[in-house]
Amino acid sequence: MRKTELRFVQATDEKGAESIEKRKAKLRQYMKGRRADNENRDVKELLMNENLYKVIFEGLKGAGTRLNFFVYLSYSSEAPTDKLVEGLKQRGQAVYCPRIENGEMYPVLCGEDFSLSAYGIREPIGETFLGEMDIAIIPLLGVDERGNRLGYGGGYYDRFLRERPKMKRIAFCYDFQVLKDVPHTQTDEKMDVIVTDRQIIYLERDSER
Repeated sequence: MRKTELRFVQATDEKGAESIEKRKAKLRQYMKGRRADNENRDVKELLMNENLYKVIFEGLKGAGTRLNFFVYLSYSSEAPTDKLVEGLKQRGQAVYCPRIENGEMYPVLCGEDFSLSAYGIREPIGETFLGEMDIAIIPLLGVDERGNRLGYGGGYYDRFLRERPKMKRIAFCYDFQVLKDVPHTQTDEKMDVIVTDRQIIYLERDSER
Protein backbone atom coordinates (compact mmCIF):
# COMPACT_ATOMS: atom_id res chain seq x y z
CA MET A 1 0.00 0.00 0.00
CA ARG A 2 1.33 3.38 -0.97
CA LYS A 3 1.74 6.13 1.64
CA THR A 4 -1.05 8.23 0.12
CA GLU A 5 -3.44 5.27 0.33
CA LEU A 6 -2.43 4.63 3.94
CA ARG A 7 -3.08 8.24 4.89
CA PHE A 8 -6.58 8.00 3.40
CA VAL A 9 -7.40 4.83 5.37
CA GLN A 10 -6.20 6.40 8.61
CA ALA A 11 -8.17 9.59 8.01
CA THR A 12 -11.31 7.61 7.25
CA ASP A 13 -10.92 5.44 10.35
CA GLU A 14 -10.44 8.45 12.61
CA LYS A 15 -12.96 10.89 11.20
CA GLY A 16 -15.41 8.70 9.26
CA ALA A 17 -17.84 10.28 6.83
CA GLU A 18 -16.76 13.83 7.61
CA SER A 19 -13.31 13.13 6.19
CA ILE A 20 -14.83 11.62 3.05
CA GLU A 21 -17.13 14.60 2.56
CA LYS A 22 -14.18 16.98 2.82
CA ARG A 23 -12.31 14.97 0.20
CA LYS A 24 -15.37 15.04 -2.03
CA ALA A 25 -15.66 18.81 -1.72
CA LYS A 26 -12.03 19.37 -2.68
CA LEU A 27 -12.27 16.95 -5.59
CA ARG A 28 -15.48 18.57 -6.83
CA GLN A 29 -13.81 21.98 -6.90
CA TYR A 30 -10.82 20.62 -8.80
CA MET A 31 -12.89 18.65 -11.33
CA LYS A 32 -15.20 21.58 -12.04
CA GLY A 33 -12.16 23.63 -13.02
CA ARG A 34 -10.70 20.80 -15.06
CA ARG A 35 -13.94 20.25 -16.92
CA ALA A 36 -14.36 23.96 -17.61
CA ASP A 37 -10.94 24.00 -19.31
CA ASN A 38 -11.81 21.02 -21.51
CA GLU A 39 -10.95 21.44 -25.22
CA ASN A 40 -12.05 19.81 -28.50
CA ARG A 41 -15.54 19.26 -27.14
CA ASP A 42 -17.19 18.67 -30.53
CA VAL A 43 -14.79 15.86 -31.47
CA LYS A 44 -15.09 14.28 -28.02
CA GLU A 45 -18.89 14.49 -28.15
CA LEU A 46 -18.95 12.55 -31.43
CA LEU A 47 -16.68 9.84 -30.02
CA MET A 48 -18.64 9.61 -26.78
CA ASN A 49 -21.92 9.18 -28.61
CA GLU A 50 -20.44 6.50 -30.88
CA ASN A 51 -19.19 4.57 -27.85
CA LEU A 52 -22.50 4.94 -26.08
CA TYR A 53 -24.41 3.58 -29.09
CA LYS A 54 -22.11 0.54 -29.07
CA VAL A 55 -23.02 -0.11 -25.46
CA ILE A 56 -26.77 0.39 -25.61
CA PHE A 57 -27.38 -1.20 -29.02
CA GLU A 58 -24.80 -3.99 -28.90
CA GLY A 59 -23.36 -4.51 -25.43
CA LEU A 60 -26.33 -4.58 -23.06
CA LYS A 61 -29.16 -7.02 -22.52
CA GLY A 62 -32.21 -5.92 -24.51
CA ALA A 63 -30.16 -4.22 -27.21
CA GLY A 64 -32.11 -3.72 -30.42
CA THR A 65 -35.49 -3.41 -28.68
CA ARG A 66 -37.40 -0.29 -27.74
CA LEU A 67 -36.19 0.81 -24.32
CA ASN A 68 -36.98 3.57 -21.85
CA PHE A 69 -33.97 5.86 -21.45
CA PHE A 70 -33.43 8.33 -18.64
CA VAL A 71 -31.03 10.99 -19.92
CA TYR A 72 -29.83 14.12 -18.18
CA LEU A 73 -30.12 17.43 -20.02
CA SER A 74 -26.58 18.77 -20.07
CA TYR A 75 -25.76 21.99 -18.26
CA SER A 76 -22.66 24.19 -18.24
CA SER A 77 -19.51 22.14 -18.98
CA GLU A 78 -21.12 18.71 -18.58
CA ALA A 79 -20.69 16.15 -21.35
CA PRO A 80 -23.35 17.31 -23.86
CA THR A 81 -26.49 15.25 -24.39
CA ASP A 82 -28.69 17.24 -26.83
CA LYS A 83 -27.49 15.33 -29.90
CA LEU A 84 -27.65 12.09 -27.96
CA VAL A 85 -31.28 12.69 -26.99
CA GLU A 86 -32.23 13.44 -30.60
CA GLY A 87 -30.27 10.43 -31.82
CA LEU A 88 -32.11 8.11 -29.45
CA LYS A 89 -35.48 9.53 -30.48
CA GLN A 90 -34.63 9.05 -34.16
CA ARG A 91 -33.80 5.42 -33.40
CA GLY A 92 -37.27 4.91 -31.96
CA GLN A 93 -36.32 4.94 -28.28
CA ALA A 94 -38.39 6.52 -25.51
CA VAL A 95 -36.41 9.30 -23.81
CA TYR A 96 -37.23 10.70 -20.39
CA CYS A 97 -35.33 13.47 -18.61
CA PRO A 98 -35.05 14.55 -14.96
CA ARG A 99 -37.30 16.98 -13.16
CA ILE A 100 -37.00 17.85 -9.48
CA GLU A 101 -40.22 18.05 -7.48
CA ASN A 102 -40.33 18.46 -3.69
CA GLY A 103 -36.68 17.53 -3.39
CA GLU A 104 -36.93 14.32 -5.43
CA MET A 105 -36.05 13.47 -9.03
CA TYR A 106 -38.64 12.10 -11.46
CA PRO A 107 -38.57 11.06 -15.14
CA VAL A 108 -40.64 13.11 -17.59
CA LEU A 109 -41.03 12.36 -21.29
CA CYS A 110 -38.68 14.61 -23.25
CA GLY A 111 -40.65 16.80 -25.65
CA GLU A 112 -40.24 20.29 -27.05
CA ASP A 113 -41.15 22.34 -23.97
CA PHE A 114 -38.90 22.96 -20.98
CA SER A 115 -38.73 25.08 -17.85
CA LEU A 116 -35.65 26.08 -15.86
CA SER A 117 -34.91 24.76 -12.40
CA ALA A 118 -33.63 26.90 -9.55
CA TYR A 119 -30.12 25.97 -10.73
CA GLY A 120 -30.82 27.04 -14.33
CA ILE A 121 -31.04 23.44 -15.60
CA ARG A 122 -33.61 22.58 -18.27
CA GLU A 123 -36.45 20.37 -17.11
CA PRO A 124 -39.14 18.83 -19.35
CA ILE A 125 -42.74 19.95 -18.96
CA GLY A 126 -45.36 17.22 -18.62
CA GLU A 127 -46.56 14.39 -16.41
CA THR A 128 -44.10 12.34 -14.40
CA PHE A 129 -43.60 8.80 -15.68
CA LEU A 130 -44.26 6.04 -13.13
CA GLY A 131 -43.15 3.09 -15.25
CA GLU A 132 -39.84 1.28 -15.37
CA MET A 133 -36.65 2.83 -16.73
CA ASP A 134 -34.27 0.49 -18.59
CA ILE A 135 -31.11 2.58 -18.95
CA ALA A 136 -29.98 5.78 -17.23
CA ILE A 137 -27.34 8.13 -18.63
CA ILE A 138 -25.81 9.79 -15.59
CA PRO A 139 -23.85 13.08 -15.31
CA LEU A 140 -20.87 13.40 -12.99
CA LEU A 141 -17.72 15.24 -12.05
CA GLY A 142 -15.63 12.09 -11.67
CA VAL A 143 -15.87 8.30 -11.57
CA ASP A 144 -13.39 5.56 -10.76
CA GLU A 145 -13.01 2.11 -12.30
CA ARG A 146 -14.89 0.52 -9.40
CA GLY A 147 -17.97 2.50 -10.39
CA ASN A 148 -17.86 5.08 -7.61
CA ARG A 149 -19.33 8.33 -8.90
CA LEU A 150 -18.56 11.87 -7.76
CA GLY A 151 -21.77 13.85 -8.15
CA TYR A 152 -22.68 17.37 -7.17
CA GLY A 153 -23.61 16.72 -3.56
CA GLY A 154 -27.40 16.94 -3.69
CA GLY A 155 -28.02 13.19 -3.59
CA TYR A 156 -30.81 13.33 -6.21
CA TYR A 157 -29.31 10.72 -8.49
CA ASP A 158 -28.34 8.41 -5.63
CA ARG A 159 -31.92 8.36 -4.34
CA PHE A 160 -33.32 7.95 -7.85
CA LEU A 161 -30.99 5.02 -8.61
CA ARG A 162 -31.53 3.37 -5.22
CA GLU A 163 -35.24 3.08 -5.98
CA ARG A 164 -34.49 1.44 -9.35
CA PRO A 165 -31.81 -1.21 -8.68
CA LYS A 166 -32.41 -3.14 -11.92
CA MET A 167 -31.95 -0.10 -14.17
CA LYS A 168 -28.59 -0.02 -15.96
CA ARG A 169 -26.49 3.01 -14.93
CA ILE A 170 -24.12 4.48 -17.49
CA ALA A 171 -21.59 7.09 -16.40
CA PHE A 172 -21.26 9.43 -19.40
CA CYS A 173 -18.20 11.66 -19.27
CA TYR A 174 -14.93 12.85 -20.79
CA ASP A 175 -12.02 10.47 -20.43
CA PHE A 176 -10.12 12.72 -18.01
CA GLN A 177 -13.04 12.36 -15.59
CA VAL A 178 -12.14 8.70 -15.01
CA LEU A 179 -10.09 8.81 -11.81
CA LYS A 180 -8.05 6.32 -9.84
CA ASP A 181 -10.09 6.80 -6.69
CA VAL A 182 -13.32 8.59 -5.83
CA PRO A 183 -14.12 9.01 -2.11
CA HIS A 184 -17.45 7.40 -1.34
CA THR A 185 -19.81 6.16 1.35
CA GLN A 186 -22.32 3.31 1.49
CA THR A 187 -25.12 5.64 0.38
CA ASP A 188 -23.38 6.43 -2.91
CA GLU A 189 -24.77 4.36 -5.79
CA LYS A 190 -22.32 2.66 -8.16
CA MET A 191 -22.33 2.73 -11.96
CA ASP A 192 -22.60 -0.28 -14.30
CA VAL A 193 -20.72 1.09 -17.30
CA ILE A 194 -18.41 4.04 -17.97
CA VAL A 195 -18.54 5.57 -21.45
CA THR A 196 -16.01 8.21 -22.48
CA ASP A 197 -14.58 9.58 -25.70
CA ARG A 198 -11.74 7.04 -25.49
CA GLN A 199 -13.03 3.92 -23.82
CA ILE A 200 -15.88 1.75 -22.58
CA ILE A 201 -15.50 0.17 -19.15
CA TYR A 202 -17.90 -2.55 -18.03
CA LEU A 203 -17.97 -2.78 -14.26
CA GLU A 204 -18.58 -5.51 -11.72
CA ARG A 205 -22.15 -4.40 -10.95
CA ASP A 206 -22.91 -5.02 -14.64
CA SER A 207 -22.24 -8.76 -14.54
CA GLU A 208 -25.67 -9.61 -15.98
CA ARG A 209 -25.56 -7.36 -19.06
